[in-house]
Amino acid sequence: MKVLGEARSRGGGNSKATNFLAGFLGCFAVLCAGAQASQHPVPLGKTTDAAQCVQCHADKAKGKHVHSAIAMGCTTCHVVKRGKDATFINLVSPAKELCFSCHEKSGEKVLHGPYAQGNCTVCHSPHSSNWPNQTLAPTQELCMGCHVRSRLKVNAKNRTAKVPWGLTVTFDQLKGGQYIGLNKALHANHPIEGHPVVGPNTAMGKGAAEINCLTCHQPHHSESANLLPAKLGNETALCESCHKGGF
Repeated sequence: MKVLGEARSRGGGNSKATNFLAGFLGCFAVLCAGAQASQHPVPLGKTTDAAQCVQCHADKAKGKHVHSAIAMGCTTCHVVKRGKDATFINLVSPAKELCFSCHEKSGEKVLHGPYAQGNCTVCHSPHSSNWPNQTLAPTQELCMGCHVRSRLKVNAKNRTAKVPWGLTVTFDQLKGGQYIGLNKALHANHPIEGHPVVGPNTAMGKGAAEINCLTCHQPHHSESANLLPAKLGNETALCESCHKGGF
């Protein structure tokens, strides 16, 4: 869950004592809840509920694909901490654990890096998006945004990289990822030269679903290496699932 950066709220003067109290309460909220907190721009009342949240944050509930948790209410994932002159919005659990409180983490052998680390919001919006499963970009763009070197804007000094949908990730978050060597059009050459990674599945013929990364890989977890579909067991079986008559 993306947490907003610090913002000062002013509800009872700007004295040094008030600022000190607000800062102290911020630290206290973090220590108590074990997750990053941010100060809300305006103090909230004791009876604040989801209906009031969407009066200002209406965009969180808009989009073609809205996270089901939105209907459950904002306090499913967020907790409101109130001080004398400030309100702090926190997560109900650490960000890297929050999603797994509803979406049970898989125990399979092979886990996609972001999934394994609990960095779900590298690929998904916690609120809504225009793509299925609240992804931050279409499937193909999402996968190639990290796995095609030319799609990353790397800042070696800061040890970060910016992905095409605008998110900045750290080298640690990218650790263990593999680059694939596609052609200039980013349409082919994986897993072997000439093999398409997008477009019509000519091997399966007319009416077959178009090829994308999820044709051959699972997005989160698998029992097979390289996140291949576990039901196929190995690379040969995967190839033969399309190339039934040989190559």
